[in-house]
Amino acid sequence: MIRLYIKSAICGFVLGSVLFAIAPLGLGIYIIEVLKPVLVPGLLVTQLLLGHSVGPAAIVLALTLNGLLFTLPFLAYFLIQTRTKS
Repeated sequence: MIRLYIKSAICGFVLGSVLFAIAPLGLGIYIIEVLKPVLVPGLLVTQLLLGHSVGPAAIVLALTLNGLLFTLPFLAYFLIQTRTKS
């Protein structure tokens, strides 16, 4: 079970980090601007908690929250996959 948690955490943080890096690069692309709440939900939660403050602590918090929020779907997927194999 611990391996399942670690696997989902690694996948969630990798996907969250990649999407966190891609989201600001697509400033001219309309679809990325529309999908920004889906791509970086950690940033939106950080803005709700801290306001529109900018700094290293806010960026680290946003990246961490983004990774945690993307870990949950991976955990659900891996749990369902494990339960259906049995």
